[in-house]
Amino acid sequence: MKNFMAKKEAIATKFRFTYAELKQKADNTLLLIDRDIAEFNNYGFTPAKRTELEAAIESFANFPTDMQMEGMQIAATDARDEARNALESKMRSILLAVKNTFGENTATYRGFGKSNLSRQYDDELIRNAKDMIAETQEYLAELEAEGITLAKVTQLEDAKNTFDIAIDAQRKTVKNRDKATEKRILLANTLYDLIARYNETGKTIWYEVSESKHNDYIIYDTPTGKPELTDV
Repeated sequence: MKNFMAKKEAIATKFRFTYAELKQKADNTLLLIDRDIAEFNNYGFTPAKRTELEAAIESFANFPTDMQMEGMQIAATDARDEARNALESKMRSILLAVKNTFGENTATYRGFGKSNLSRQYDDELIRNAKDMIAETQEYLAELEAEGITLAKVTQLEDAKNTFDIAIDAQRKTVKNRDKATEKRILLANTLYDLIARYNETGKTIWYEVSESKHNDYIIYDTPTGKPELTDV
């Protein structure tokens, strides 16, 4: 029997409003607790619990937004594309020299790799560049008449290495963004659990005592005070 790894379930938020609204509701909850601190103390609210709530608000507020993570991903993608263009340019110069020296329909020309550089995947282009570097070093004497020197081979290798590093950096930003999305949800859910708990306490405190103060602790502006499901 084959063993299949269970697919990791995507983490979802426990609330049905935006992150900005969550922060606003958390700040408001803290203000309400301070207003009603005497009543909350009777329900076991301690300075340590206030510190816990403040820390949850700060952790969530200071965590990078998806827009920030996206910006880093875009910057890394641009850097990768720029490095790729530089590498392709140097590779085309080599191919032109080989074509002029040996002819396009020769085994030697084909030994320098595929010429459709712009259509190649990133990893494929890296492999092609490695082969081209080795072939250029081997035929350096023959290619010298076309202006190919050892210095240009070194420049080609540097361009290949720069592109290779840029590929890894760009992929890392994609992974980091995915991880950040999950971490942000976890922080948000932790904060929501706290404000939900203390808003329930607040509603209990003022139930049949003060309607206005009781309503201050209603999180959702719905008839039930709870999230209502909508068709998506």
